[in-house]
Amino acid sequence: MKLEKVMLVDAGASFGVEKRLVAAGCGVIKVSSGRLAVSLAQREMFDAIVLVSTGEEMDLAETALNLSDIKGSMPIIIVADGAGNKQTAVEPELVAHAGQNIKVLSTRGLGKLLKLFK
Repeated sequence: MKLEKVMLVDAGASFGVEKRLVAAGCGVIKVSSGRLAVSLAQREMFDAIVLVSTGEEMDLAETALNLSDIKGSMPIIIVADGAGNKQTAVEPELVAHAGQNIKVLSTRGLGKLLKLFK
């Protein structure tokens, strides 16, 4: 399976995630907040959603849970390489209860995963 259409949620701290997605052949649609991601996910289909940072309105876990409610089987990948960035802190037990479609990876882990989809 190829990831042809991926939503990237990034309020500005992407750690090169967009470049990795494009290099892997993904078509990337970038939004800058969790609120916009939820709104777009209600209207469009994606092969996956990658969360890096979500802005002030919703944190990563809240955004991931809302997206999971909308798109239950679609892969949601949280890139948690924060380097001290509070925005990328994720409560592992909260995400664990959300379902199998949510994964928390480092930027390096995302790179390895993308190689599987080429």
